[in-house]
Amino acid sequence: MNTEILNEHLETLAGHVFDNDKLVHVNIAKQILWKFYQKYHSSNNIECTYLLIGHLKEKGMHVEVVRDSDVSKAKEKFIKIISEHVYSVHKPIMDLQLLATADSGDIKYSAIKFDAKMRSDEEMQKLRWGTAAKQVTIENVLDFKSADSTNLCMTEKNTTKKISPQKENLVKKGSLDHFFGKLIVPSKSVEVTSSEKKDDNARKEFIEEKVIRENKNLLERKWNRSKETDEIAKKRKRTITQNDSSDSEIQNGVEMKELFPQTEPGTLVKPKSLVSENKKEKGETRRKEKKAETKKHDVAESFDHSLNTLEDIDPYEPRINTDSKPQQIQKARKAFVRPRYYSTELGIREKLFVGIITSREHLHSRDVALNKTIAHIVDKIRYFISIPEGTKPNVSFPGIVGFTDTRSILKPFHALKYIVDNYLESYDYYFLTKDVNYINARSLVEFVNKITVSQNIHMGVQSEIDTYCSLESGILLSNSVIREMKNNLDWCVKNAYSDSDDVNFGRCILHSTSMPCTNHIEGRNLTFIQLKSIFNFEKDFTQLTEQNEFQNSVSIYPIYDYKLIYKFNMYFAAINSIKVHKQINDIRKVISATAHLGPPNQRNISWPIGNQPGNRPLGRFDVLRWSYFNMSHVFFETDFINIQELKGDTKADIDNVINIAVNNIISKYDNKLSFVRLLNGYLKFDASRGMDYILDLVFNEVATNKEIRKRIEICKPLGKVEIIPVPYVTENTRINIIITIDLSKKQDAVNFIEHYSQNCMEKKCKTYLMVVLLYNSDSPSKGKGDVYLDVKTYISMLNEKYKKDQSKITWLSIRLPVNVTSVDLDPMLKIAVTDLCAKKFSSESLVLLVETGTKLKIDYLNRVRMNTINRYQIFSPIPFIEYHPDIIYANEAATHDEVDVNSNYGKYDEQNYNNIAFYIKDYNAMRQTVEANIPLVRSDKDIATLLKLSKHSPVTSLFEMYVSFSDMHVFRAIEPTLKIKYKDVNCDDVSNDNIYKNCLKLRNNHLGKRSQLARLILDYQSYQT
Repeated sequence: MNTEILNEHLETLAGHVFDNDKLVHVNIAKQILWKFYQKYHSSNNIECTYLLIGHLKEKGMHVEVVRDSDVSKAKEKFIKIISEHVYSVHKPIMDLQLLATADSGDIKYSAIKFDAKMRSDEEMQKLRWGTAAKQVTIENVLDFKSADSTNLCMTEKNTTKKISPQKENLVKKGSLDHFFGKLIVPSKSVEVTSSEKKDDNARKEFIEEKVIRENKNLLERKWNRSKETDEIAKKRKRTITQNDSSDSEIQNGVEMKELFPQTEPGTLVKPKSLVSENKKEKGETRRKEKKAETKKHDVAESFDHSLNTLEDIDPYEPRINTDSKPQQIQKARKAFVRPRYYSTELGIREKLFVGIITSREHLHSRDVALNKTIAHIVDKIRYFISIPEGTKPNVSFPGIVGFTDTRSILKPFHALKYIVDNYLESYDYYFLTKDVNYINARSLVEFVNKITVSQNIHMGVQSEIDTYCSLESGILLSNSVIREMKNNLDWCVKNAYSDSDDVNFGRCILHSTSMPCTNHIEGRNLTFIQLKSIFNFEKDFTQLTEQNEFQNSVSIYPIYDYKLIYKFNMYFAAINSIKVHKQINDIRKVISATAHLGPPNQRNISWPIGNQPGNRPLGRFDVLRWSYFNMSHVFFETDFINIQELKGDTKADIDNVINIAVNNIISKYDNKLSFVRLLNGYLKFDASRGMDYILDLVFNEVATNKEIRKRIEICKPLGKVEIIPVPYVTENTRINIIITIDLSKKQDAVNFIEHYSQNCMEKKCKTYLMVVLLYNSDSPSKGKGDVYLDVKTYISMLNEKYKKDQSKITWLSIRLPVNVTSVDLDPMLKIAVTDLCAKKFSSESLVLLVETGTKLKIDYLNRVRMNTINRYQIFSPIPFIEYHPDIIYANEAATHDEVDVNSNYGKYDEQNYNNIAFYIKDYNAMRQTVEANIPLVRSDKDIATLLKLSKHSPVTSLFEMYVSFSDMHVFRAIEPTLKIKYKDVNCDDVSNDNIYKNCLKLRNNHLGKRSQLARLILDYQSYQT
């Protein structure tokens, strides 16, 4: 490759790397060769070679370059191929066999020796021309490598390239020579034709024009190159070699001036002839001499124009020699990764961290009291204890940090190290204290919210040494002080020689910040109250409350009886409640006084003043329902219930509302009225506001016994929304699906299994299916007479089909007692089946009970994984039930395979508890709790014993059993992807009266909408008439 083309490629490469920040890889060259080969190998008979690198079967690494036709044969010697890519493209070559190898002594066909030395001209000639190389006369070239280092430095600045148009075509056409990078003359000598002599003047004009263009851009090139890195500048330096004049001329004006002293302008001293003559062919030698004279003339001509080029260059132009300078390593620019939250990027921190230095002995008393009184107010709280390795604390609540180092004097520094490692970037202030005080968290939070975060804060009560603060009362430190202490933590530990934690910790703060202890900053005081050594709450508390500083105190110490913490907290909570109510009343007065200043259409004041105004319906379908009630029943609570008895929490809530309203009226009228009865009651729930009640109450005047009626409106607004922390779950848990079928559901079971194989087994979902087969007491279960033979055969076929995917379906056979044929309506039978299935799974297994007529979807299974939490929560989705097809599709030609979530086609059945998900460990714990009332079923024979409880069943479903006998959280919500096809419900075999009533209600509600059923009745009546 000539220097001009090389520099153009280097300029392009520099633009990609420095200007566009791109990564340019060597694989680009491989891609270009491969694309060229793919495009021309068939039409132009182009061949290619491949580079193979790998481990030989005979051990050892091996590198080999072979032609494309020999690749498969060459691969046989390798046990493992590490790299395989295109090495070269070319036209067919006669003797091209092995191009490169790493074997010693077998490198005769390699273009480059593996000792990183270039081939000699004879070797290169033989590689290119094969057997024809014997007829080629090798002509040595002029080597300019002997130039001194000064000339080499000047070469980089003044290199010019002069190639005649005819010779440019020669370079382009000689693909093989261009590939090897050196141009060698073949056997035929190149003669200068007469036409070339005639065009000599034209060639000179061409070179002169090119030199002028290069001179004009010379300064610009120097400026651009001066901005390049040392690495690029170093790559630009080349040692110029004079090749055969018949093929190319690569000249450098400065080097030519040094190597060939000029005697007269325009003349050139002839160098020593390095031409090797062939004594056997004299005629060919004469032609070579003639060619050498032509080369001399061309070199002198080019050198003359190179001298003219130097005339326009300032001889005093400074040239920087960068060869001896060390290369500078360019630092890669790091990609900016935007944080997840704005607060992280802006450096916004939470306000207050509280650290309690305590011990294992007081966790269950003092620390529990502190946790209940301040944990919900401050941003973060941690309890630091010393605990020997391998032991556990006697109390389990969040925030306990244990240190295995039991040296008590180092516990504050262990706590400081924990804060530095975990919470240094998260909080503005840190309050460290021992567990012998009561912390008025509201006053502390109010104080830190009013001071500047940029100041160094070291506040508390002075200990026995005035410059140190006491840990018994608590020390407030700013984030900047904690950072200073971080840098001196080793010094603090080494100098902790005192028995007092106050002295050791105070010495550390003073050494790090030179700030003594203080209790005031920015005109604000941090108030601490020190109690008497013997404090009697009943006698001394009244005197204590008379102190002005007590109301605003942050810490009260020392307190060794944890009950005092609750008493002090009750007092400060009552004071705070009075303050909050006063603030609410003041705000309501301001709202009422300024309501007339608002827009005319928005001057209506909500009641209670300042609360949410409630829902504003956009249409008649958005109007919220007022439900009528009396002391015992509620009427028309839903579209499907006319009357329902008040019981449980609903009854207690209504009684409480009535009592509050009655007491308010009686106290307002100074006990002159007495309550008689509730006349009317209305209630409404608004999700944006809360519960609203309207009560019509009847009173009698005590003096006259006259009846008086009062209408009272009561509002119970919603409180602040809280996020409940729950254990972490993922969507990678395997779901064990259980479906139970009897003889009447064989076809439904086959349909379910078919859909399961398509939606779960083919998609490789992490699921497992167990099919529970219920046999009647007289049904055969073996051989060809098995009533479930077709189901088992289909399951076996699917297991064989998806054997490689480790997806499996199993079945469990259960023999039912006499006179029991169905599992749909008897909850005791469902519990018995679940007991028998639970033994087949491990305690950490997630189980999902499903019913026939269901098509499982991936979204539904993922929600089961996310909403079922081990040892915390069970999940029971509310399915969408299809109405009777003959009713909903009466006006349509065909039924639908997929159920549409539409009120005309079905409804969400709140009474359906057949679909439930739980962990086996939670189920076993619940069954142990209720085993005394509902015996555990361990075999098929125990089913009959359990079914005896059906007539007086304490529960009506597995879901109700969880609610009644377990402390697990129960989550129930509608599931749009859980759709169940219509099924006929048979209520004849039900023995329990309550279950029978529920069965009839279930059957009627599943027929259709009330409007659809009314239409059928009208059609029937018109048909009868």
